[in-house]
Amino acid sequence: MTAIRVLSYNVRYANRGDHHDAWHDRRDAVGRLVRFHRPEIAAFQEPLPDQREELRERLPNYEFVGRGREADDEGEGCPIAARTDRWQIADSDTFWLSETPAEPSTDWDAAHPRIATWARVRAVDDDIALLVVNTHFDHVSAGARRESARLLRERLPELAGPDTDAPDETIPVVLVGDLNCTPGSDPHRILVGGDPEGNASGPIDDDRLTLRDAAAIADLRHGPETSLTDFARLIDGRRIDHALVSSEVGVEAFATLTDRDDRGRYPSDHLPILARLEV
Repeated sequence: MTAIRVLSYNVRYANRGDHHDAWHDRRDAVGRLVRFHRPEIAAFQEPLPDQREELRERLPNYEFVGRGREADDEGEGCPIAARTDRWQIADSDTFWLSETPAEPSTDWDAAHPRIATWARVRAVDDDIALLVVNTHFDHVSAGARRESARLLRERLPELAGPDTDAPDETIPVVLVGDLNCTPGSDPHRILVGGDPEGNASGPIDDDRLTLRDAAAIADLRHGPETSLTDFARLIDGRRIDHALVSSEVGVEAFATLTDRDDRGRYPSDHLPILARLEV
């Protein structure tokens, strides 16, 4: 078994209206938080191009992949970063959560284009491989969240399927991101194997691609039951940031991190989540 720590963090886009919580007042705290907890894999939601570049500058020991959601690579992204001393990225891409996932597009009444970035990572010291998928569901349309979950369930078997390095087997899967929904909601239920409307193709036959909520199955659970803040306080009952894992991934611990910056404020309007996994 190989241990791996995966962090997912909605860092909030650079909004000039955030005043004293603007990105330039938060970016160093975000970088320090990631460096302190030293995840092997870090996945971010919402960073704009300049923010993605500034994350790279503050995390020089990580290789980043992922693009923006607009046609010209602008807009918010869902980048994945792998710590180069432990894992290398073998392949990666981004697709859109829409009826035409191969091209920039918006469907299902979503307020904005929504994307998922994936990366196949391989351990530097052994043959262990892992598929990491990072996404951000729409915050307005419940229908878009449901259809995005169904699309991901359809795409995961292909993404985790055999490759030239391991032609006879699929690889373990970790899906992380801001799903803009809580456990037990329709999109969450679809991702962990049930479709409340009965419109999905059904549970994936290969049980290695059956997803489980890392927070629910962790041997150790730490931190609050919410992942949303107003920068100063927690907003109760809003665990909308998730880590889901396939059945062969063990979950040693799951934490919602409540680190504050040197001003006593949270570095984002979301708390990062950290899962200690075994593959």
